[in-house]
Amino acid sequence: MNRYFTVHIFLVTFLLSGILSLRTAYGQLQQSDRLEIPAASFSNEQFEVISLGEEGLLSVIRGDPFSHRSEQWQFVRYDTTMTAVWTNAYKVDFRYIPVMAYKAEHFGYWLFAEPDTDHFLFLQLNFGDGTIDIHKGNLLAGVDVQQFKVLGSKALVSGYYRSRPVVLVHSFFDHTTRVLPGLYEKNTELNNVDINEQEGYINVITYAYRKKNCVFEIKTYNYEGKLLKKTSLSDEKYSFISGQIVPLNPDDSYLIGNYSVGCTPYSQGLYVTHVSHNEPEKPQFIEFSELQNFFNYMKPKRREKMKERIGKRKSMGKENRFRYRLLVHELIQSEDEIVLVAEVYYPNQKSTYSPIVSSGLSRPYAARSIEGYRYTHAIVCAFDKNGKFKWDNCIPIKDLTSFDLQEMVQVTKVDDYFVLAYPQEGEIHTEVISRNKVVVESEKFKIDTKREGMKVLNDDDSYLLPWYGQYFIAYGMQRLGASSASLGKEVFYVNKLNYKTEDIGKDLNPGEDERPK
Repeated sequence: MNRYFTVHIFLVTFLLSGILSLRTAYGQLQQSDRLEIPAASFSNEQFEVISLGEEGLLSVIRGDPFSHRSEQWQFVRYDTTMTAVWTNAYKVDFRYIPVMAYKAEHFGYWLFAEPDTDHFLFLQLNFGDGTIDIHKGNLLAGVDVQQFKVLGSKALVSGYYRSRPVVLVHSFFDHTTRVLPGLYEKNTELNNVDINEQEGYINVITYAYRKKNCVFEIKTYNYEGKLLKKTSLSDEKYSFISGQIVPLNPDDSYLIGNYSVGCTPYSQGLYVTHVSHNEPEKPQFIEFSELQNFFNYMKPKRREKMKERIGKRKSMGKENRFRYRLLVHELIQSEDEIVLVAEVYYPNQKSTYSPIVSSGLSRPYAARSIEGYRYTHAIVCAFDKNGKFKWDNCIPIKDLTSFDLQEMVQVTKVDDYFVLAYPQEGEIHTEVISRNKVVVESEKFKIDTKREGMKVLNDDDSYLLPWYGQYFIAYGMQRLGASSASLGKEVFYVNKLNYKTEDIGKDLNPGEDERPK
């Protein structure tokens, strides 16, 4: 090798090492603990995990290899170190099928129905000691259940009966059932059933098609089911798709959601309105084009073309029309701001799918022929306590599909940052933002086994939940083996993940005084 070539290689290596040494430190997703539960190969078991915050987590495994009639439900609560606290089980009568579940502060509730009858069963699980109570009742036969919640000692089951909306209130004490009045109307759809546990109020949010106009209504009931007040929102130009109530006091609240042009499901932007003594003020409409980062999921050239097209239409006095569908999460409220998270999606072709791992308590259990969904990006927007829009950001989602429409992107506040994360094919994708700025761009982290000599051969279903503080829960089903040639074994897994933000933005180069002399 000649001298010139040797010197050239040395210079290139020196320059590269210098450039690398000037890098800035970023956050990191770390795996601190892992729980593995062997899956029975001879049973069609199903698995889900429920976050209990600083009280730990709950695992639920259903399926019974020894009986074709009744199904065994096993509940295990673990603390934050993945150590089992208690275990309990219940064998569900074969006549009942699971419909939906709900998580309250201290209890979990599961709703079961006997098909073609009005018989329902409620399973109540105490998170503290694992005790199980069973409540049975008669509701309505043939109700298409859309939502299930519990307020005090009453179950709220909402859905459709003969194509009209109904909300049933069932008392666990005297086993009586009543229907909330004023809801069983034509051309009306249920939007949400919101409960105020402090005041004991039930808010039923609906939208109705009346005379070529969409009317968004909030009906408020007391704990006994009496209609107290009604608030209607209607606009000549826009329609309200969704709304979440932010109570200020018994007579004042904010309503935040998304809106469309005409009675369509396609969102044009977000809105916020102040409601005082049942009377809504004029809403503030925020079109997607007014958000600073909404289109950041696009490639740069496409994004610029989109912005040029929007600007041109505005200069010509024309209105922009978007065709975005939004899955709006429950609002995140802190002392100084209200954060809205929503995923943008579109339906895929129809497909039949029976999941072996389920995500969250609000998900229906019944398998059905449904459409799949493809996600493009998620937006994060903040409002102050006066309802004023503050900032927005976005995380791109690449090639993520789900057979159920469910929340995939999880948002957790860590120090002064928001960590956005979603699972995909055995990996966790993350992005870290500080208000309207991206401080750590998209990264991928492998869900590891933490066992020497074992590797992940297959990862069919991965789900992610915010846990407590800076911790996430990643869970699902994996096939593990020593090599890709082995059959391996299937396990249900739960990984405790911790996002380290201490070094974000720090220069990894030591200062002059810290460098060795």
